[in-house]
Formats: sequence, structure tokens, C-alpha cells
Amino acid sequence: MKKFLRLLSTALIFTFLPFFTNDALSKPFYQGKVIKIIVCTKPGGGYDFYARIMATYMKKYLPGSKIIVKNIPGAGQVIGANAIYMAKPDGLTFGVLNRAIGMSQVAGIKGAKFDLTRMSWLGSAASEITALMVNAEKFKTLEDVLKTENMRMVTGGVGTVAYATTLLFYKMIGQNNYTIGTGYSGGEIELSIMRGAMDGHFGAFQSRQVMIKEGYGRVLLFIGEEKPPGHENVPFIQDIVKDKKHKQLIDLLNGFNVLGKPIAGPPNIPEDRLDILRDAFTKTFRDPELLRDAKRANRPINLINYKKCEAYAKGLMELPPDVVDSVKSVFTKK
Repeated sequence: MKKFLRLLSTALIFTFLPFFTNDALSKPFYQGKVIKIIVCTKPGGGYDFYARIMATYMKKYLPGSKIIVKNIPGAGQVIGANAIYMAKPDGLTFGVLNRAIGMSQVAGIKGAKFDLTRMSWLGSAASEITALMVNAEKFKTLEDVLKTENMRMVTGGVGTVAYATTLLFYKMIGQNNYTIGTGYSGGEIELSIMRGAMDGHFGAFQSRQVMIKEGYGRVLLFIGEEKPPGHENVPFIQDIVKDKKHKQLIDLLNGFNVLGKPIAGPPNIPEDRLDILRDAFTKTFRDPELLRDAKRANRPINLINYKKCEAYAKGLMELPPDVVDSVKSVFTKK
């Protein structure tokens, strides 16, 4: 009888062992873990918005986890990008990058320690349209901007869309009647233009909607493929820069918009954890409640998958030598 019971017990253990292994014995990796999302800007502004709305809803798809947002601004968002790149590759740290941060790598900017081609990409939350927004009282037309003695352009710093676009735009039109102010972030950009301390800014059109609607800002130029409703008469950059030798630079600027709000982690995150993060990322930005909240905040959601981000990063490192030289020349401009 005892022998029979032992055999029966053994049989039962092997029968139900798979269930114990998959459920009870194998706790999901992210259960009880703290995940950190790094934002390369100060609190406030577009990049910070996407990080925080992601943190709010991603917990639903990583049950049992706690997600915190950490802002690491500085050096045109290069410091934050370095922090993401050099984080421990355990799947517990990733972040929101500036969509033009790759220019710092292409230009070989001192202090840029990251390699976008090696990062663990989750995707991008949205594509963007870049606009030149100016002080509405001071500038009525693009001609006013081109003729002004000194166009004071406000930017976050070296690694940002605003910085790279300003430099490349003025290079392509062959003018140098501008200066660049750095170190601004989020609402500071809008306030500097409203108060007249600065004159204009290249940035995401959606991020400046309130300022435009209230009449403080005016859009005079677009970089992108489609014009927002109500701005059909605003020219694209290719309408102003017509020399064909600059086509690849314009394509490069348009590429910034594809990435929009890129999100990635450090190199070498284990594949199983990276798969979980990518799945959670996709489900998060398809969540009906998140989409509702983003719409209320007038923030677009347009998922770009990680493969497209990887391809873009790879393409940046394969730019023709003349384009690389152009990028380096403007980034090293004194």
C-alpha cells in the first residue's frame, strides 16, 4: 500500500509540475520590480509628457511593477542619453530620447558616449511635424525673419532638434544673421519668446499649440510631409531651400520627424525581457484610456515600431561623407 501511495504521489507531482513551473514557481520578472524611465529634459514639455503618460499606463501591462520617471537634463540632452546608454542592461531602465540626438553622434560631439545603433529600441510613441515658431508681434512673414539683423533662436542645447535644425537651416540658406540660446526646456522656450528675450524656435508643432492659438506665436515654416489644417499657406523647408545639393540634408531633417518621441534602453538587455518591454510598450500606446488622455492634452500618438527606429539609427551612421561633413561643420561652428 505504501509503495502504491509513493508511486501515486510521484505520478501526481510529474503530472502537475508544468503548472507549478509556469505559474507558481516562475514569478514574472517584472513583478515587484522598480522600472526607471529617464527623460533627457527638465519636467514639462513634450518628451516629459510622453514619459509620464507611459509610466501611468505601462504598469497595467507589467503587473506588479512600479514605474518612476527621472529627469536628467543637460548638455542638449546628451547627459540623459548617456545615462540611458550606460544603465545596467537588466531591463529596468530605458528612456525617452530627443529625436535629433543622433546628430551629436554623427558630429562626434565631445561628451556623447552613446551609440544609437547598439541601443535596445522599444519604438517611438509619435511622429512629429517640425515648425519654425516666432514671436507673433515681431515677425509677420518668413521674409521678416530672413531680413532681421539678429534672429535669436532658442534651443535646449547641442543634442536637440532645435539646435541641429537651426544650424542646418541657416547653412542651407547661406545666412549667418542669427545667434543661438541654449539651456531652455519645456515652458521656458515659450516664455522666452513671449517675453521678447528670444525670437524663434524650431520644434514640434503640437507642443506649441497653446501659444499659437493664444496669438503669442506664429508658424512661418514647416519641416515634414503634411501641413496641419489651417496652415496650408505656410511653406515647407524645400520651398525655401531649392538647391538640390541640400536635398540629403532636408531628408535628414525630415527623418527627425519620423522618430518623433524615440524610446530605447541600454545595449544588451536580455532578449526575453526586451520582448516583454516591447510588447508592453505597444499595448501601452494602444490603450484606449491613454489615447483618450493624450487627445485631451493635444498630444498625438502614432506608434513607430522598434525595427524602424533601428533602421533609422543605422542609416545615420551610413550617411554620405559630404552630409557628415556638413553636419560636423555646423556643429563645430564657433
